[in-house]
Amino acid sequence: MTAHVIHLPGVILPETGPLRDHVRPPARRSPLYLERFDRRTLIYDAVERPQGGVLLTAPRLLNLWPLLRDGLRLGDVPLPRRAIRRHKSLRFEQITIPSPGERMRIEIAGGAQPLPLRPSGAPLLADRRVVMAVNKDNHPSWICDWARFHARRHGADGVLVFDNGSRSYTPQDLADDLAAVPGIARAVIVSAPFPYGPADKGGRFDVPPRFFQTAMFNLARRDFLVQARSALSVDIDELVAGPDGDSIFEATERHPLGMITLPGHWAFPAPDTQGPAAQRDHIWQADPPQPCHQKWCINPRGPMGRVAWNVHKLGGPLQPLFTMSDRFSLLHCRACSTGWKPGRFAPPDAVTKDMGTQALFADAFGGPN
Repeated sequence: MTAHVIHLPGVILPETGPLRDHVRPPARRSPLYLERFDRRTLIYDAVERPQGGVLLTAPRLLNLWPLLRDGLRLGDVPLPRRAIRRHKSLRFEQITIPSPGERMRIEIAGGAQPLPLRPSGAPLLADRRVVMAVNKDNHPSWICDWARFHARRHGADGVLVFDNGSRSYTPQDLADDLAAVPGIARAVIVSAPFPYGPADKGGRFDVPPRFFQTAMFNLARRDFLVQARSALSVDIDELVAGPDGDSIFEATERHPLGMITLPGHWAFPAPDTQGPAAQRDHIWQADPPQPCHQKWCINPRGPMGRVAWNVHKLGGPLQPLFTMSDRFSLLHCRACSTGWKPGRFAPPDAVTKDMGTQALFADAFGGPN
Protein backbone atom coordinates (compact mmCIF):
# COMPACT_ATOMS: atom_id res chain seq x y z
CA MET A 1 0.00 0.00 0.00
CA THR A 2 1.21 3.50 -0.76
CA ALA A 3 0.22 6.77 0.86
CA HIS A 4 0.77 10.28 -0.44
CA VAL A 5 0.67 13.67 1.26
CA ILE A 6 -0.33 16.67 -0.84
CA HIS A 7 -0.17 20.22 0.48
CA LEU A 8 -2.65 22.66 -1.00
CA PRO A 9 -0.74 25.81 -1.98
CA GLY A 10 -3.40 28.40 -1.08
CA VAL A 11 -3.25 32.18 -1.31
CA ILE A 12 -3.89 34.13 1.90
CA LEU A 13 -4.57 37.85 1.91
CA PRO A 14 -2.40 40.07 4.13
CA GLU A 15 -4.07 41.39 7.29
CA THR A 16 -3.66 44.95 6.03
CA GLY A 17 -5.20 44.31 2.61
CA PRO A 18 -8.78 43.91 1.42
CA LEU A 19 -10.79 41.30 3.33
CA ARG A 20 -13.85 39.22 2.45
CA ASP A 21 -17.09 40.98 3.30
CA HIS A 22 -19.12 39.55 6.18
CA VAL A 23 -22.14 37.43 5.21
CA ARG A 24 -24.21 38.38 8.29
CA PRO A 25 -25.45 41.78 9.41
CA PRO A 26 -23.72 43.22 12.50
CA ALA A 27 -26.54 42.29 14.88
CA ARG A 28 -26.09 38.57 14.10
CA ARG A 29 -22.31 38.33 14.17
CA SER A 30 -21.85 36.14 17.23
CA PRO A 31 -18.44 35.84 18.93
CA LEU A 32 -18.09 32.36 17.38
CA TYR A 33 -18.88 33.73 13.93
CA LEU A 34 -16.38 36.58 14.29
CA GLU A 35 -13.69 34.19 15.50
CA ARG A 36 -14.11 31.60 12.74
CA PHE A 37 -15.44 33.32 9.63
CA ASP A 38 -12.77 33.15 6.93
CA ARG A 39 -12.06 36.64 5.60
CA ARG A 40 -8.50 36.12 4.34
CA THR A 41 -8.35 32.94 2.24
CA LEU A 42 -8.45 34.01 -1.40
CA ILE A 43 -7.64 30.63 -3.00
CA TYR A 44 -7.50 27.16 -1.48
CA ASP A 45 -5.85 25.43 -4.38
CA ALA A 46 -4.43 25.86 -7.87
CA VAL A 47 -3.91 22.69 -9.90
CA GLU A 48 -2.67 22.02 -13.41
CA ARG A 49 -5.35 19.95 -15.11
CA PRO A 50 -4.35 16.83 -17.08
CA GLN A 51 -6.37 18.11 -20.05
CA GLY A 52 -4.56 21.45 -19.89
CA GLY A 53 -5.06 24.76 -18.15
CA VAL A 54 -5.49 25.56 -14.47
CA LEU A 55 -8.31 25.01 -11.96
CA LEU A 56 -8.58 27.35 -8.98
CA THR A 57 -10.78 26.40 -6.01
CA ALA A 58 -11.75 29.16 -3.59
CA PRO A 59 -14.19 30.06 -0.83
CA ARG A 60 -17.04 32.31 -1.90
CA LEU A 61 -15.21 35.32 -3.23
CA LEU A 62 -18.01 37.87 -2.82
CA ASN A 63 -16.35 41.31 -2.94
CA LEU A 64 -12.94 39.69 -3.57
CA TRP A 65 -13.81 38.52 -7.08
CA PRO A 66 -12.54 41.69 -8.84
CA LEU A 67 -9.32 41.46 -6.81
CA LEU A 68 -8.69 37.91 -8.03
CA ARG A 69 -9.90 38.45 -11.59
CA ASP A 70 -7.87 41.59 -12.15
CA GLY A 71 -4.82 40.31 -10.26
CA LEU A 72 -4.16 37.20 -12.37
CA ARG A 73 -1.09 37.50 -14.58
CA LEU A 74 0.60 35.38 -17.22
CA GLY A 75 4.12 36.60 -16.73
CA ASP A 76 3.71 40.37 -16.52
CA VAL A 77 0.59 40.48 -18.69
CA PRO A 78 -2.92 40.57 -17.16
CA LEU A 79 -5.04 37.60 -18.18
CA PRO A 80 -7.84 38.65 -20.54
CA ARG A 81 -11.19 38.45 -18.81
CA ARG A 82 -12.65 36.30 -21.58
CA ALA A 83 -10.09 33.60 -20.70
CA ILE A 84 -11.26 33.33 -17.07
CA ARG A 85 -14.33 31.16 -16.48
CA ARG A 86 -16.01 31.44 -13.10
CA HIS A 87 -18.36 28.84 -11.54
CA LYS A 88 -20.07 30.21 -8.44
CA SER A 89 -21.95 28.15 -5.85
CA LEU A 90 -23.33 28.97 -2.40
CA ARG A 91 -20.20 27.93 -0.48
CA PHE A 92 -17.36 27.78 -3.00
CA GLU A 93 -16.13 28.97 -6.36
CA GLN A 94 -14.03 27.35 -9.08
CA ILE A 95 -12.25 29.22 -11.83
CA THR A 96 -10.79 27.63 -14.95
CA ILE A 97 -8.02 29.27 -16.93
CA PRO A 98 -6.96 27.78 -20.28
CA SER A 99 -3.38 28.98 -19.90
CA PRO A 100 0.00 27.36 -19.27
CA GLY A 101 0.51 27.51 -15.54
CA GLU A 102 4.29 27.72 -15.22
CA ARG A 103 4.29 31.52 -15.66
CA MET A 104 1.18 32.41 -13.70
CA ARG A 105 1.33 35.08 -11.01
CA ILE A 106 -1.14 37.01 -8.94
CA GLU A 107 -0.95 40.65 -7.94
CA ILE A 108 -2.38 41.53 -4.52
CA ALA A 109 -2.33 44.91 -2.79
CA GLY A 110 0.25 46.26 -5.20
CA GLY A 111 2.67 43.33 -4.95
CA ALA A 112 2.95 40.40 -7.37
CA GLN A 113 3.80 36.83 -6.35
CA PRO A 114 3.97 33.50 -8.19
CA LEU A 115 0.71 31.57 -8.15
CA PRO A 116 1.78 28.21 -6.70
CA LEU A 117 0.50 25.26 -8.71
CA ARG A 118 0.51 21.56 -7.99
CA PRO A 119 0.18 18.61 -10.36
CA SER A 120 -3.16 16.84 -10.57
CA GLY A 121 -3.93 14.21 -7.92
CA ALA A 122 -6.32 12.31 -10.21
CA PRO A 123 -3.81 9.59 -11.25
CA LEU A 124 -3.26 8.65 -7.60
CA LEU A 125 -6.85 7.42 -7.14
CA ALA A 126 -7.66 6.38 -10.72
CA ASP A 127 -9.95 3.31 -10.89
CA ARG A 128 -10.14 3.11 -7.08
CA ARG A 129 -13.19 2.73 -4.85
CA VAL A 130 -12.54 5.60 -2.48
CA VAL A 131 -13.85 6.48 0.97
CA MET A 132 -13.56 10.25 1.57
CA ALA A 133 -13.75 12.55 4.62
CA VAL A 134 -12.60 15.83 6.14
CA ASN A 135 -10.61 15.32 9.35
CA LYS A 136 -9.23 17.36 12.20
CA ASP A 137 -7.59 15.70 15.21
CA ASN A 138 -9.69 12.54 15.14
CA HIS A 139 -7.74 9.75 16.82
CA PRO A 140 -5.59 7.91 14.23
CA SER A 141 -7.00 4.55 15.38
CA TRP A 142 -10.51 5.80 14.56
CA ILE A 143 -9.40 6.86 11.08
CA CYS A 144 -7.72 3.51 10.45
CA ASP A 145 -10.79 1.63 11.73
CA TRP A 146 -12.99 3.74 9.43
CA ALA A 147 -10.82 2.78 6.45
CA ARG A 148 -10.52 -0.85 7.61
CA PHE A 149 -14.29 -1.22 8.01
CA HIS A 150 -15.11 0.06 4.52
CA ALA A 151 -12.32 -1.98 2.96
CA ARG A 152 -13.47 -5.21 4.62
CA ARG A 153 -17.23 -4.74 4.25
CA HIS A 154 -17.46 -2.89 0.94
CA GLY A 155 -14.21 -3.34 -0.94
CA ALA A 156 -12.84 0.18 -0.58
CA ASP A 157 -9.27 0.23 -1.88
CA GLY A 158 -8.62 3.99 -1.79
CA VAL A 159 -8.79 6.68 0.90
CA LEU A 160 -8.97 10.45 0.48
CA VAL A 161 -8.67 12.53 3.66
CA PHE A 162 -8.64 16.32 3.71
CA ASP A 163 -6.76 17.12 6.92
CA ASN A 164 -7.93 20.49 8.19
CA GLY A 165 -4.89 21.42 10.28
CA SER A 166 -4.70 18.61 12.85
CA ARG A 167 -2.47 19.53 15.78
CA SER A 168 -1.95 16.16 17.47
CA TYR A 169 -0.22 14.55 14.46
CA THR A 170 1.11 15.51 11.04
CA PRO A 171 -0.37 14.57 7.66
CA GLN A 172 2.64 12.31 7.16
CA ASP A 173 1.93 10.55 10.47
CA LEU A 174 -1.61 9.87 9.27
CA ALA A 175 -0.35 8.65 5.90
CA ASP A 176 2.03 6.24 7.62
CA ASP A 177 -0.80 4.85 9.78
CA LEU A 178 -3.15 4.36 6.83
CA ALA A 179 -0.38 2.64 4.88
CA ALA A 180 -0.75 -0.31 7.25
CA VAL A 181 -4.54 -0.81 6.77
CA PRO A 182 -5.28 -4.10 4.96
CA GLY A 183 -7.12 -3.73 1.67
CA ILE A 184 -6.30 -0.06 1.11
CA ALA A 185 -4.01 0.12 -1.91
CA ARG A 186 -3.71 3.90 -2.08
CA ALA A 187 -4.28 6.67 0.48
CA VAL A 188 -4.06 10.38 -0.24
CA ILE A 189 -3.83 12.86 2.63
CA VAL A 190 -4.48 16.42 1.51
CA SER A 191 -3.10 18.97 3.96
CA ALA A 192 -5.55 21.89 3.95
CA PRO A 193 -5.08 23.99 7.13
CA PHE A 194 -7.63 26.68 6.25
CA PRO A 195 -10.40 28.03 8.49
CA TYR A 196 -13.35 25.63 8.60
CA GLY A 197 -15.89 28.34 9.41
CA PRO A 198 -18.40 28.91 12.20
CA ALA A 199 -20.69 26.01 13.13
CA ASP A 200 -23.54 28.12 14.50
CA LYS A 201 -26.66 28.58 12.38
CA GLY A 202 -27.28 31.67 10.31
CA GLY A 203 -30.41 33.17 8.82
CA ARG A 204 -32.46 31.43 6.17
CA PHE A 205 -31.35 33.72 3.35
CA ASP A 206 -27.73 34.27 4.48
CA VAL A 207 -24.77 33.21 2.39
CA PRO A 208 -23.59 30.16 4.39
CA PRO A 209 -20.44 31.09 6.38
CA ARG A 210 -18.84 27.61 6.23
CA PHE A 211 -17.00 27.34 2.93
CA PHE A 212 -14.26 24.79 3.54
CA GLN A 213 -15.82 21.31 3.47
CA THR A 214 -18.00 21.83 0.41
CA ALA A 215 -15.07 23.42 -1.41
CA MET A 216 -12.88 20.39 -0.65
CA PHE A 217 -15.54 17.97 -1.90
CA ASN A 218 -15.79 19.86 -5.18
CA LEU A 219 -12.03 19.96 -5.48
CA ALA A 220 -12.23 16.17 -5.15
CA ARG A 221 -14.95 16.09 -7.82
CA ARG A 222 -12.89 18.14 -10.30
CA ASP A 223 -9.46 16.70 -9.53
CA PHE A 224 -8.67 13.91 -7.02
CA LEU A 225 -11.66 11.67 -7.84
CA VAL A 226 -12.30 12.52 -11.47
CA GLN A 227 -10.89 9.13 -12.55
CA ALA A 228 -12.12 7.06 -9.56
CA ARG A 229 -14.60 4.20 -10.02
CA SER A 230 -16.78 5.39 -7.14
CA ALA A 231 -16.51 7.53 -4.01
CA LEU A 232 -18.22 7.21 -0.62
CA SER A 233 -18.58 10.43 1.36
CA VAL A 234 -18.87 9.57 5.06
CA ASP A 235 -17.24 11.20 8.08
CA ILE A 236 -14.81 9.35 10.34
CA ASP A 237 -17.67 8.71 12.80
CA GLU A 238 -19.91 7.19 10.09
CA LEU A 239 -19.96 3.59 8.87
CA VAL A 240 -22.11 2.05 6.13
CA ALA A 241 -24.12 -1.05 7.03
CA GLY A 242 -25.64 -3.41 4.47
CA PRO A 243 -26.30 -7.07 3.67
CA ASP A 244 -23.37 -9.47 3.93
CA GLY A 245 -21.41 -9.57 0.70
CA ASP A 246 -23.02 -6.43 -0.74
CA SER A 247 -20.80 -3.46 -1.57
CA ILE A 248 -22.07 0.11 -1.58
CA PHE A 249 -19.48 0.85 -4.26
CA GLU A 250 -20.67 -1.93 -6.57
CA ALA A 251 -24.30 -0.93 -6.03
CA THR A 252 -23.47 2.69 -6.89
CA GLU A 253 -21.63 1.69 -10.05
CA ARG A 254 -24.69 -0.32 -11.16
CA HIS A 255 -27.19 2.45 -10.39
CA PRO A 256 -28.59 4.21 -13.52
CA LEU A 257 -27.77 7.63 -12.03
CA GLY A 258 -24.43 6.49 -10.60
CA MET A 259 -25.42 7.55 -7.09
CA ILE A 260 -26.93 6.10 -3.89
CA THR A 261 -28.24 8.18 -0.98
CA LEU A 262 -27.80 6.63 2.47
CA PRO A 263 -30.38 7.11 5.22
CA GLY A 264 -29.10 6.63 8.75
CA HIS A 265 -29.51 6.73 12.49
CA TRP A 266 -27.38 7.56 15.50
CA ALA A 267 -25.48 4.78 17.27
CA PHE A 268 -24.25 5.03 20.87
CA PRO A 269 -21.70 3.41 23.17
CA ALA A 270 -22.74 1.79 26.47
CA PRO A 271 -24.87 4.16 28.60
CA ASP A 272 -22.19 4.57 31.28
CA THR A 273 -19.53 5.69 28.77
CA GLN A 274 -17.79 8.94 29.67
CA GLY A 275 -16.32 11.03 26.86
CA PRO A 276 -15.12 9.87 23.42
CA ALA A 277 -15.46 6.27 22.24
CA ALA A 278 -14.30 4.35 19.15
CA GLN A 279 -16.76 3.34 16.44
CA ARG A 280 -16.57 -0.32 17.47
CA ASP A 281 -18.10 0.58 20.85
CA HIS A 282 -21.27 2.00 19.27
CA ILE A 283 -23.50 -1.08 19.39
CA TRP A 284 -26.41 0.65 21.09
CA GLN A 285 -29.23 2.66 19.55
CA ALA A 286 -31.84 5.00 20.94
CA ASP A 287 -35.30 3.64 21.68
CA PRO A 288 -36.95 4.68 19.42
CA PRO A 289 -34.08 5.11 16.90
CA GLN A 290 -32.91 8.65 16.22
CA PRO A 291 -32.39 9.46 12.52
CA CYS A 292 -29.34 11.38 11.35
CA HIS A 293 -28.51 13.31 8.19
CA GLN A 294 -28.13 11.32 4.97
CA LYS A 295 -24.85 10.83 3.10
CA TRP A 296 -24.04 9.51 -0.36
CA CYS A 297 -21.90 7.36 -2.65
CA ILE A 298 -21.28 8.38 -6.26
CA ASN A 299 -19.68 7.42 -9.51
CA PRO A 300 -17.74 10.61 -10.40
CA ARG A 301 -17.98 9.73 -14.08
CA GLY A 302 -21.72 9.04 -13.96
CA PRO A 303 -24.67 11.42 -14.57
CA MET A 304 -24.67 12.85 -11.02
CA GLY A 305 -20.91 13.29 -10.98
CA ARG A 306 -21.33 16.52 -12.90
CA VAL A 307 -23.50 18.10 -10.19
CA ALA A 308 -21.87 20.13 -7.38
CA TRP A 309 -21.21 17.94 -4.32
CA ASN A 310 -22.59 19.04 -0.95
CA VAL A 311 -22.09 17.49 2.46
CA HIS A 312 -25.46 15.77 2.81
CA LYS A 313 -26.98 15.74 -0.67
CA LEU A 314 -26.56 16.97 -4.21
CA GLY A 315 -28.93 17.85 -6.97
CA GLY A 316 -32.43 19.19 -6.42
CA PRO A 317 -34.91 18.33 -3.66
CA LEU A 318 -36.34 15.41 -5.67
CA GLN A 319 -32.97 13.70 -6.12
CA PRO A 320 -33.31 11.41 -3.02
CA LEU A 321 -36.55 10.00 -4.45
CA PHE A 322 -34.50 8.37 -7.19
CA THR A 323 -31.37 7.44 -5.25
CA MET A 324 -32.40 6.61 -1.64
CA SER A 325 -31.25 3.14 -0.64
CA ASP A 326 -33.40 0.51 1.03
CA ARG A 327 -30.46 -1.89 1.42
CA PHE A 328 -27.68 0.25 2.85
CA SER A 329 -27.77 2.60 5.81
CA LEU A 330 -25.52 4.85 7.83
CA LEU A 331 -24.43 4.26 11.42
CA HIS A 332 -23.48 7.65 12.88
CA CYS A 333 -21.36 6.97 15.97
CA ARG A 334 -22.34 9.69 18.44
CA ALA A 335 -19.37 9.64 20.84
CA CYS A 336 -16.70 9.08 18.19
CA SER A 337 -15.89 12.78 18.33
CA THR A 338 -13.34 15.27 19.53
CA GLY A 339 -16.22 17.24 21.06
CA TRP A 340 -15.93 20.19 18.66
CA LYS A 341 -19.73 20.19 18.48
CA PRO A 342 -21.53 20.34 21.85
CA GLY A 343 -23.76 17.55 23.17
CA ARG A 344 -22.00 14.62 21.52
CA PHE A 345 -21.31 12.70 24.72
CA ALA A 346 -24.77 12.85 26.33
CA PRO A 347 -26.69 9.55 25.88
CA PRO A 348 -30.42 9.50 25.03
CA ASP A 349 -32.98 8.70 27.71
CA ALA A 350 -33.40 5.10 26.56
CA VAL A 351 -31.06 2.84 24.61
CA THR A 352 -31.08 -0.77 23.58
CA LYS A 353 -28.24 -3.01 22.40
CA ASP A 354 -28.41 -3.61 18.64
CA MET A 355 -27.40 -7.22 18.09
CA GLY A 356 -27.13 -6.74 14.32
CA THR A 357 -24.62 -3.90 14.76
CA GLN A 358 -22.73 -5.96 17.35
CA ALA A 359 -22.37 -8.82 14.86
CA LEU A 360 -21.42 -6.40 12.07
CA PHE A 361 -18.66 -4.84 14.16
CA ALA A 362 -17.40 -8.22 15.37
CA ASP A 363 -16.96 -9.28 11.74
CA ALA A 364 -15.41 -5.99 10.61
CA PHE A 365 -13.12 -5.31 13.56
CA GLY A 366 -12.60 -8.82 14.90
CA GLY A 367 -13.83 -10.28 18.18
CA PRO A 368 -16.86 -9.45 20.33
CA ASN A 369 -17.63 -5.93 21.60
